[in-house]
Amino acid sequence: MATLLLTAVGTLVGGPLGGAIGALAGRQIDGAIIGGSSREGPRLKELDISTSSYGSPIARHYGVSRSGGSIIWATDLVESSESSGGGKGKPSTTSFSYSSSFAVALSSRPVEGVGRIWADGNLLRGAGGDLKAGGTFRLHSGRPDQQPDPLIASAEGANAPAFRGTAYAVFEDLQLADFGNRIPALTFEIFGDTADVDLADIVAPTQAEPPPSSKLAGLAGYAAEGGSIAQSLSVLGQLYPLSIEASGNALTISKPDIPSGESELPMLPSEGIAAWDNDDFGSSDGVVASRAQSGRAVIAGVRHYDPARDYQPGVQRTDGRAATGRQQIIEFPATIEASRAKVLTGEA
Repeated sequence: MATLLLTAVGTLVGGPLGGAIGALAGRQIDGAIIGGSSREGPRLKELDISTSSYGSPIARHYGVSRSGGSIIWATDLVESSESSGGGKGKPSTTSFSYSSSFAVALSSRPVEGVGRIWADGNLLRGAGGDLKAGGTFRLHSGRPDQQPDPLIASAEGANAPAFRGTAYAVFEDLQLADFGNRIPALTFEIFGDTADVDLADIVAPTQAEPPPSSKLAGLAGYAAEGGSIAQSLSVLGQLYPLSIEASGNALTISKPDIPSGESELPMLPSEGIAAWDNDDFGSSDGVVASRAQSGRAVIAGVRHYDPARDYQPGVQRTDGRAATGRQQIIEFPATIEASRAKVLTGEA
């Protein structure tokens, strides 16, 4: 409210510059009264759609998630015509239809399968595997012994790529009448694994030693979109704290052990603060000073992909409503049920 009022007054008195100054002052007043908000972590994106841009990363999918993928091969549109009518002095009518064949890369690691597929926001393939439009669908799971798709092999000959290590889908003669005679914007329900995300799968390329059982309870899916494994661990560590131990030539990454009966993770003690500029760092006697922590933002909630909403972003707040004061919303770009996200924010 103060922002709007002071912007109007500032503009009236001092023109555009006065309006900018008034808006700045108003935001400061509003922030002091009703608080502001901040977001922590990689920002969640709205539902991705298939693209065909060079250099686009192909995500590594763990668990279940929804993604658009990248078109990696396609044929020209195929035109078909059909004539009807005519005879007895009536003109004939010719109608045209179009189809296309193309391949979409889905994951840069093997997947277990694909569920539903959306085209321009509408369901193209149901959970039972039935296509709602004419054409044929095939999935190549990305195994090391993967062979070229027969359609791509017939078009490319001996140079047909097998795309080993990359899971991809092939649409053959997909009818485009329902999509404006163009390839539609696609999103796929991708099952990288059939169970909760396993920490062992994520750290496997680093040769680190995960514990025998590394399931991240309630984490239904996660897509690492081109970043390093360290970045992935940093994202997951926001809600699933990790323990990393280096000894000799070995690196062990695991979930921290929580003593029985303790609901909170053990925390490190506060850092030592020297009273004077000498070698007494960490001294426990004398006069010390420290910065107050009252201005630190509190965790207000978590934003995540909700499988109950077809993987659209959802927000779970710690107390179910927006709180006053400076707040921090954790951006957690992973598939997790709303009830589990609520638990992870600290609210049972």
